[in-house]
Amino acid sequence: MVIARNIGISIFTGMEFSVEENIAYIEKAAKKGYKRIFTSMQRPGSDPERVKVEMPVISKRVHEVGMEIVTDISPFALRIFGATIDNLSPFKEAGVASLRLDDGFSNKEVSDFTKNKAGLKVELNGCHYFYKDLEEIIAAGADRTQMQASFNYYPKFESGISLEFVKQQAEAYSHFGIPLFAFVHSSGLHTRTTVESFRHMTPGRATEELFAIDGIDTVLIGDPLASDEDLDAVAEISSRNYIRIRAKSRPGLTEKEKGVLYNKEMIAKPGTELSLKYTFRFPKGEENKLIEPRNCVERPRGSVTIDNIGNRYGNNQLTNASEVNVWFKKLPADDNINVVADVYEEDMSLVHAVKPFRKFMIKEFP
Repeated sequence: MVIARNIGISIFTGMEFSVEENIAYIEKAAKKGYKRIFTSMQRPGSDPERVKVEMPVISKRVHEVGMEIVTDISPFALRIFGATIDNLSPFKEAGVASLRLDDGFSNKEVSDFTKNKAGLKVELNGCHYFYKDLEEIIAAGADRTQMQASFNYYPKFESGISLEFVKQQAEAYSHFGIPLFAFVHSSGLHTRTTVESFRHMTPGRATEELFAIDGIDTVLIGDPLASDEDLDAVAEISSRNYIRIRAKSRPGLTEKEKGVLYNKEMIAKPGTELSLKYTFRFPKGEENKLIEPRNCVERPRGSVTIDNIGNRYGNNQLTNASEVNVWFKKLPADDNINVVADVYEEDMSLVHAVKPFRKFMIKEFP
């Protein structure tokens, strides 16, 4: 299933950032295609009275530029705003579109939140609510159309969660049709990120990895006031619906091979065990463009190959096509297969993330 890619930013009220700074950042992000804003009404060190004053001002501008804001709450935040589960209008009046439920609420209370009369969406903490919790929340009569979820971010180094846990939770939330969001850091701070192993990646690279996970709907930059470079990198990745895999060409790459291999949206074939595979079909009448044998050498893990003209009479009878493969393991040379490029090692995780029928693109990098 292809999920639309959405992006967001984070702002912090009642702290060192002025209303003017936050609004300028919001306006800049909106122009770059960002639609979502995360904030907290209970962050340690924030001034609750300033939060109550600043939120309506900021929320007004958020709505004017076509974005929406979500804030995390706990029973403490409910008390600050004079709200209850049965009356969430104070948050609605403050311009909030969604409430992210932190610790302190039972599964029954979560279910009740989804039926709030203010029409606010309810966002679960993807680190705290598991498959069994989701079953109980839905069984209690939750309105699933009002539910979404997001992971935490982890400012403290070495405290973030694992990529495997993210994938596990994404599978659970996807099963129930609940959109799931995650955070990346900024290149200036490297603090508010979800996955620990992504902390030292560029924000763009971390975003590429997250969007490759089935079930991840939105990526937000967790650190405040990210640079234009970071905003642009994340926005570029969200603008496409395929996984981009970087590769370095082998010497002697021909124009025919380049035309088959690079900058094309490919659809992964199902049922393959040893490789990520795509079949490139030449237009009718252009069979003369089939690839001539060249560089038919050993295929190491991560090598990219194109079947040459020798395979047109093989078992697959590909008389007007060439298969492109990215190999998962080392394999011997084959006279019918040209080795044309190598995937960057750090992109092999993306190769394995491409599921059958999902789009990907191989991009030439020096």
